[in-house]
Amino acid sequence: MPMLVIGLVPVPAASHSSCTGGALNVVAHEDDDLFFQSPDVLHDVQAGRCVMTVFLTAGDSGYGPGRWVRREAGPRAAYAQMAGVSNSWITSHVTVDGSPILVQRLAGAPNIRLAFLRLPDGSLWGRGYRRYGHQSLEELWNGAISSITSVDDSITFTRASLTTTLTRLMERVGPVTIRTLDFTGSFGDGDHPDHHAVALFTQAAGRDYSAAHTLLSYQGYGTVHRRANVTGDDLAGKRAAFAAYAADDAKVHLAGALGRTERARLRRQYVVASEPTGNPAREPGVSVTASSQDRGAGQEAARAVDGYALGYPLDPTAEWASRGQGAGAWVQVTFTSPQTVDGVVLYDRPNLDDQITAARLVFSDGDVVAVGALANNGSGVTVPFSARTTTSIRLEVTAVSDTTSSIGLAEFQVCATLPAQSEATATGSRTSP
Repeated sequence: MPMLVIGLVPVPAASHSSCTGGALNVVAHEDDDLFFQSPDVLHDVQAGRCVMTVFLTAGDSGYGPGRWVRREAGPRAAYAQMAGVSNSWITSHVTVDGSPILVQRLAGAPNIRLAFLRLPDGSLWGRGYRRYGHQSLEELWNGAISSITSVDDSITFTRASLTTTLTRLMERVGPVTIRTLDFTGSFGDGDHPDHHAVALFTQAAGRDYSAAHTLLSYQGYGTVHRRANVTGDDLAGKRAAFAAYAADDAKVHLAGALGRTERARLRRQYVVASEPTGNPAREPGVSVTASSQDRGAGQEAARAVDGYALGYPLDPTAEWASRGQGAGAWVQVTFTSPQTVDGVVLYDRPNLDDQITAARLVFSDGDVVAVGALANNGSGVTVPFSARTTTSIRLEVTAVSDTTSSIGLAEFQVCATLPAQSEATATGSRTSP
């Protein structure tokens, strides 16, 4: 299948040797990230951020390999389209906590990886399908079954071992952002049971992953009942990626036009929860001040540490925005007691007009760390530095884009302990459509 590219150009990819401090997306089915976690995932890919997406189920719908093998081609096409490179992948198996995990790396953008666990689809009723012995992630989570085996018979997990494997995968990949589905809802509330189960497993694994990170929970099927909030270039990019995916998914309605449900999902993205680990900026008593703030629009300085790396146009009240300032603007996080930190993750305002092109971090003892340009679409930029103890960190903006009218930040994440990269370079066979 030829690669579909709409409005995207290739972006420089991070080298694999430094591919840590990025994002790990953990979902149930091969289209969940495209529907429910985008444009956030789209922004990361476009910005060249390190990205791994893990698909826990085969998305088989009770059918055999003819369904799930073809469906796995969809994400490959979608991520190649988002990255603006050829749909060519390098396939390997990485052993994680004793389990062989299929990992595919995009040849033209090796910072992008996909992992497939191929566990049985649990069905809309959460009880699985006869073909695979009515196994499901909901049944595993609730203790109705003691183990679950992948549709290709390559891996068997208990509840404990699946959680541990996800934690070990986090430790190998070293993300500072972890995305999953909705762990705030409950089984039987109208969302897919696989969505909730994957979210609960990811939440449990994330709580055992000690490196600094933020875990984000994204709403699933229920988004269609909320206001559409994805527009413009984000909507065009999201649609293009899904169109590339849908060519390999026979169950998607794409005969000239998307089905009503698919159109509604593409127009929406909602984050319903945020859990921090190792981020002293989110501790009680922390104060956040700024050179100015737009209180009338709800874009106060404190929004820079609310745990939601969102902003205009998706969610304007989740970001800090200055009042008409560019270079010279600043925002400062002050702790209640000295904190030892070794990095920050900075998310620019996601609109394409306001961009920080240079800045510096100033610590309470006067030490300074230079910061380069932030990703203009609001994707996270990890800034590591030697560990130091400080009572405050100030970001001072020193240069902005020519189109900037009001500089700001979607999120200012402070890291007590940045994750370390431990995964070896993947090698294996090349896969092309």
